[in-house]
Amino acid sequence: MLVKGKVVAENGTFPFEVLKTDGGVSLRVELSGEPFEYSTDCNCLEPLELLGLLLPALEEEIGEIKGVFVEEVVEGEKKGVHSFLKSLRRFLSKGG
Repeated sequence: MLVKGKVVAENGTFPFEVLKTDGGVSLRVELSGEPFEYSTDCNCLEPLELLGLLLPALEEEIGEIKGVFVEEVVEGEKKGVHSFLKSLRRFLSKGG
C-alpha cells in the first residue's frame, strides 16, 4: 500500500509518501533541505500510524504541524486472492 499526501506546518507544506510492503513500512517526507526518511522491518504498523508516531520528530524540523492531508492511497494487489478470483471467473465463464 502506498499513501501520498502533505504535512502542513507553520514553515510550509511538505509532501510525504509512506509505503507498506510485506517487508515493512517506510516513510519519506520532502523537507526544504534533505528528505526525512525512516523505515522499519515491522509490517504490523499501518502507513498513517507510522507517520503519526514520527510527527513529533518532524515537528522539530518543520515547526508546529497544522494538519496532515492524504491525497492518494494505492492498494497493493494481493496476488493470491487475485489469481484465485481470476481462476474462478475463468472456470465459471467456461460453464463450470
